[in-house]
Amino acid sequence: MNIAFALYKYFPYGGLQRDMLRIAQACTSLGAAITVYCSEWQGEQPDNICIEILPVSRNSNHSRNRQFYDVLQTRLAIKTYDLVVGFNKMPGLDIYYAADTCFKAKLMQERLPFLRHLPRYRQYLCDEEAVFGGGSHTAVLAISARSVEEYEKYYPGSKQRCTVLPPGINPDRRAGADAQDIRLRFRQAWLPANDENLVLMVGSGFRTKGLDRAIRALAALPGDIREKTKMVVIGQDKPDAFIRLARKLGVENRLQFLAGRDDIPDFLQGADVLIHPAYRENTGTVLLEAAVAGLPVLTTAVCGYSNYIREYDCGMVVNEPYEQRNLDNALAAALRDDAQRAIWRSNGLAMAATADIYSLFERAAGMIVAAARHRQP
Repeated sequence: MNIAFALYKYFPYGGLQRDMLRIAQACTSLGAAITVYCSEWQGEQPDNICIEILPVSRNSNHSRNRQFYDVLQTRLAIKTYDLVVGFNKMPGLDIYYAADTCFKAKLMQERLPFLRHLPRYRQYLCDEEAVFGGGSHTAVLAISARSVEEYEKYYPGSKQRCTVLPPGINPDRRAGADAQDIRLRFRQAWLPANDENLVLMVGSGFRTKGLDRAIRALAALPGDIREKTKMVVIGQDKPDAFIRLARKLGVENRLQFLAGRDDIPDFLQGADVLIHPAYRENTGTVLLEAAVAGLPVLTTAVCGYSNYIREYDCGMVVNEPYEQRNLDNALAAALRDDAQRAIWRSNGLAMAATADIYSLFERAAGMIVAAARHRQP
């Protein structure tokens, strides 16, 4: 069976991009031939998946997205597929993997409804309507129950076409028997002073992930804690505005930015706290990756996977409506209390052994392949 995947852009450290590739690999293991259509592919290309780069040359994001869709339609008219699966919102999909939050909700919640009249936002809303609107027949693979309810609020009836998948973190994120050795080596390399704290933040899209909130919490730490606390931010984004904020708040020397990298598990083992105070987050896979590595988590209630942190008591969740002082207090309390961090670590390791948080990709692939087989003559 032949299945087409559509993704605007692939880069190896993006969460959506990694999800797409793992689902594609799982589909191939079930006997499907996968072709991925994208406008750009960064990094190594897999041997068992066909990658088709579509020519896209327009300047703005929304016009490039529209051109991508138009070129994709010409390719799909030439070669027949049993199923078309999209990882970005666009018309004509059989299945949409819903990693993105509801765009209409963002406009309304941030009280920016006037933006819907601008060409860029009209395009985004049109693409979302094509997937979630009343006239759509696209099946939706949702990755959090929270996102399903949000889409249902703004697109009544869409919930009937949604299936919620379990999380799909990589089992190699779990703390192993050598966890303490890894932590010791890491801290010797990254924290020469033995009494230093390391606060970790991982994720691309610094604004959405709440990096400004994290920097303000770092700056609000009591002086004795702040001077021995280092914050490392790993992700693909432009850091300039956040460096200026850190400089303004007097903590530029306590902040370090790193591009996406392959040794994230070592950071999860070696840090003291993961901070993830997102403004909007459909899931927050890194929350679970940290917890199963034994790393306590500070996050916001808007994150789709924050319920796991609360349910299994792997850290602290800042409730809505968000107040900066609550995050400030949570970070200071977490760094002061070694015993509490040890409890959170133990609870995270227990969650790693009991919760269904690994099977997303196999479940998604099974549903995609079953749908493709159903469409075959």
